[in-house]
Amino acid sequence: MDKKYAAPAVSRLLNIIELMSSEDRGFSINEIARALGYPVNTVYRICMEMQERGYLEKDAENGLYYIGGRFFTIGQVAGSRIELRTRALPYLQRLRDALNETIHLTVLRGNRMVLLDQLETKEPIRIYVETGSLLYPHASAFGKCLLAYCGDAYLAGYLKENALRLTERTIIDPRKLADELEGIRGRGWAFDHEEYMSGVVCVGAPVHSLKGRGVAAVGVVAPSFRFTREKMAEAAALVKEAADEISSAMGYDCAPPAKL
Repeated sequence: MDKKYAAPAVSRLLNIIELMSSEDRGFSINEIARALGYPVNTVYRICMEMQERGYLEKDAENGLYYIGGRFFTIGQVAGSRIELRTRALPYLQRLRDALNETIHLTVLRGNRMVLLDQLETKEPIRIYVETGSLLYPHASAFGKCLLAYCGDAYLAGYLKENALRLTERTIIDPRKLADELEGIRGRGWAFDHEEYMSGVVCVGAPVHSLKGRGVAAVGVVAPSFRFTREKMAEAAALVKEAADEISSAMGYDCAPPAKL
């Protein structure tokens, strides 16, 4: 790594975490300092901060520090994303083959949408976004599917700081966007008519968790000259079907409630 971007404090923190996770036992401050060659005071400050945030736990009897429950919580989040990609893959492949266009799987991270996975079309002209990219959700069919399940408080805060107009078709008016999100919750899919990038269109649908929370979005992204509005309308049913199948694979019951 370029030394001008080095962060010594972060390196020390990560080295301490890696040392403590290498063995299933407790560590003392002095032991950590000796093993890593760090000043005792530096190790003490780092461990105290991690203990306060739940990343380390201190045994009251022997004074040793152990990896804390906060890491378990983070591991669950990372594991759920890995599981999501694994479970979604066959449905993404089927959707790509049916539409012959690039398929995206996205999730929210803070105020940005993350491209978690993508399957590219075999067409010579294609839309490519690097996997892992952070994108603005309000201007994308996928992102709008995610925002539709975030709640009013989150949406208000997001719009206040992040509602940029990316093209002339980007929806930034709070009322119009709220109506759009309500429609997505009702019909189960969303369109993006060149709202993020001119010449690019998307059809997306939300993926639900076991408890019904919108945790991801799946759909198709394509150049507008090839993927007309008629094709987008036809694709909506296939995209929603794929999203529902992934939701079912994640434990969500997509069946409509029985009529009384």
